[in-house]
Amino acid sequence: MSAGVFDGAAADYDAARGFPAGVGEQVAQAAADWIGPAARLPAARVLEVGVGTGRIARPLAALGARVIGMDLARQMLAQLRANLAAGQPALGLAQGDVYHLPIAAGVCDAVVSVHVFQLLADWPAAVAEARRVLRPGGAFLNGYEWRPPDSPGARLMARWRLILAAAGGPALAGAARDFGDLRAELVQTGAAYSERNVGNWSTTRTLARHLETIEHRTWPLSGGAAGAALAECFVELRLWALAEFGALDQRLTVPHRFVWQRFVWRDPA
Repeated sequence: MSAGVFDGAAADYDAARGFPAGVGEQVAQAAADWIGPAARLPAARVLEVGVGTGRIARPLAALGARVIGMDLARQMLAQLRANLAAGQPALGLAQGDVYHLPIAAGVCDAVVSVHVFQLLADWPAAVAEARRVLRPGGAFLNGYEWRPPDSPGARLMARWRLILAAAGGPALAGAARDFGDLRAELVQTGAAYSERNVGNWSTTRTLARHLETIEHRTWPLSGGAAGAALAECFVELRLWALAEFGALDQRLTVPHRFVWQRFVWRDPA
């Protein structure tokens, strides 16, 4: 993945992807409950991969966890530092790659990731690296925002995967997978799996905004010829959306909730 697109999105990321008031604290508390009991949490070491502007890391650190935030994009880390209010717990921050985590083996009680792994072309390598830094019995927490499968955004994503699958090619394969695929792949590695839903809120967006979100979340996957192929796929998606929904400037309200996926391995990687 390239840091360039994420660097460009840093200034607007909180407005586009931030939680409503109170939801971030609920999400962090649910993660903390899974990391360890309250008496142990102040000693827990948590690595967040793709920390972004800190919407998970900051409330998690406020609960007492020792959080290390890693991101590929330097501007995301700069925005996170700007977001830290006076008196907030300090975070350890590092610029790094999900495939080469700058952490020693076996030192983390949890590795946390939100809306990152669906962007990766090589999940197994990234998961193996997360397992390397986890202590025995430590948890990998993968989070995402759920919306109804018949919502416009979900239907656009479903169509997008079909278009990518039809286009074929290994460079596009990573873009065609979702969080259900990740769950199935990790369970096959021997991970014990559990899931938790947190918070409820709604967003109102135009269909054009949904398309923009898909486009921006996809371009970091590949470059060169693969990038050109993705561009052609996106044109096809836009034409389908116009035929299916009509005007793209109509505003639609959609319910959301946050989902944590927890994976725990009892055996070494």
